[in-house]
Amino acid sequence: MRHLLNILLTTLIILPGISKAQSMVGTTAAYFLSIEVGGRSVGMGGAHVATANDATALFWNPGAATQVRGNEVLFVHSKWLAGTSFEYAAAVFHMGGAGTIGLSATVLDYGDLIHTTIQDPDGTGLTFGAIDMAIGITLAKSMTDRFSIGGTAKFISQQIWHEQALSLALDVGTLYKTDFRGLTLGMSISNFGLPMRMSGSDLDHYYDIAPELYGNNGKIVSTLETEYYNLPLLFRAGINMDVMRTEIMSLIFAADALHPNNNYESVNVGLEYELMQKFYVRAGQKALFLEDTEEGLTLGLGLHIPMRGMKVRFDWGFEYFGRLKDIQNFSLALDF
Repeated sequence: MRHLLNILLTTLIILPGISKAQSMVGTTAAYFLSIEVGGRSVGMGGAHVATANDATALFWNPGAATQVRGNEVLFVHSKWLAGTSFEYAAAVFHMGGAGTIGLSATVLDYGDLIHTTIQDPDGTGLTFGAIDMAIGITLAKSMTDRFSIGGTAKFISQQIWHEQALSLALDVGTLYKTDFRGLTLGMSISNFGLPMRMSGSDLDHYYDIAPELYGNNGKIVSTLETEYYNLPLLFRAGINMDVMRTEIMSLIFAADALHPNNNYESVNVGLEYELMQKFYVRAGQKALFLEDTEEGLTLGLGLHIPMRGMKVRFDWGFEYFGRLKDIQNFSLALDF
């Protein structure tokens, strides 16, 4: 255990200092797969790979799905950047000795966009839509009373007007709990899958293979071929531990180190104060050591309401996004 802890702490320390050769920003497809899920996690600065213990674990760390108490259904809504709408839904069910199974769906809706051309830069009177979607199924299992592992298989789709790109991907995660101040170690790899390429009827056009020849067929149907783009592969390693814990209150600290394939390395940190297991106040800081980022301070609140045979949880997260203003994330969960 001590050896594992040393590896994780070393990772958290050295990742921000690794190679600064090229950020690769904007070089991957399906960025919506990186949008963080859950009011609690957003409020804690995205430091959640070792903290997730609800249905958001299907996003953060499939191995942590075993930590969900009972069965749970979760709904997340966020008015994301540039007027887009982000939705996430998940359900977790415990299957006894077979492990824990989870289902999840992610949707980023860009709304109605105005169709323009070079001749009509103000619009042609038409509108079109764009939507990103991912559907996943998760299986997690506790190997011991301290160690669990899980994986998610995902189907991914991006569509804009008549064009669409499809892919398949895997997420893998592990969780290890210690007996030292509630210290928990988590690691995950997200979006390991096939590259994506757009195709569709708008890429079909007529082509004159020999315009210098008179009388040849000038309307040969051909298709423009777009490039392949990799998925936003992300490695997370993190810790979660008690700073203080009594019978009526607690304070936990969490930190995640991130190593993406489309940006530099960074660190997220967060705190959560809990009172009587009902009221929660959260704060965090995102993208430490990352240059030229618009992300920063996060805040959050949570309320857990016990009801007959179930518990209702409401969480709100706020993230300051610099010149892009802010993002607010709302999540509602039902435990039964």
